[in-house]
Amino acid sequence: MFDEEQFQRALRQPRLSKPVPEFLEANRGVPIRAIPESELQATTLRWFDDFERKLDFYGGLGVDLSWVMEWAKKYWWSFLVRDMSLNDELYARDVRYTDVTTFGRTIVGIDEFVEYNFAFFDAIPDWRYDPLPGQVYLDVTPEGLVRVVIRYIGSGHWTGPLRLYPYDRSAPAIHGNGRFIQCPAVDRYHFNADGLMQEGETLYDFLDATQRGGVLPRDDSWQFKALMAATKVPDLLGKIGIRI
Repeated sequence: MFDEEQFQRALRQPRLSKPVPEFLEANRGVPIRAIPESELQATTLRWFDDFERKLDFYGGLGVDLSWVMEWAKKYWWSFLVRDMSLNDELYARDVRYTDVTTFGRTIVGIDEFVEYNFAFFDAIPDWRYDPLPGQVYLDVTPEGLVRVVIRYIGSGHWTGPLRLYPYDRSAPAIHGNGRFIQCPAVDRYHFNADGLMQEGETLYDFLDATQRGGVLPRDDSWQFKALMAATKVPDLLGKIGIRI
């Protein structure tokens, strides 16, 4: 049975396998300060405090959303400690989810959703998610259905291959080089009448993420410019084919 102590214990437990550098060893155009784990933990604590005040405000308006806090704690806890035992309390059996790495496809069902998430954990074993205070947005439909958008930071050391869709051994993969990566993302969750996530989506800047991880070169490097120049090839081939 999940309880508040489990949640608080997870909040206090460090997860990153190595110290965080002062700045990311990234290929972005400007230096990016790396957020240390102690600051991430404090940020998450503040987020949950802010979220509770927001839900209390809705309660004062006659809209009881207290269950959303319990859901958020279980959801955050399950991924931080890699415990999927509460999945039936979090997701509809036919949950539908999309991500940048699905290339337009939709993940369907809890099993596929878990496999997708663990592709990131396999590539970044100490990966942690930390929501950003003041960056959670609630919407309640006239029918009483709840939709939430959250912006957060993902952090960890990218030591293994990140498998893309379909996230199994046959999938294409992006190989990390052991660097510490930290990047923002936005999640959208739609809940059904039973308080379970029915639909969701993760959005992030793929160029930003791969440059932060040192995989994609800087925009002012010859390698990046050569990569962009290669986008002319399909058009050239098409024109050749038309002439032929």
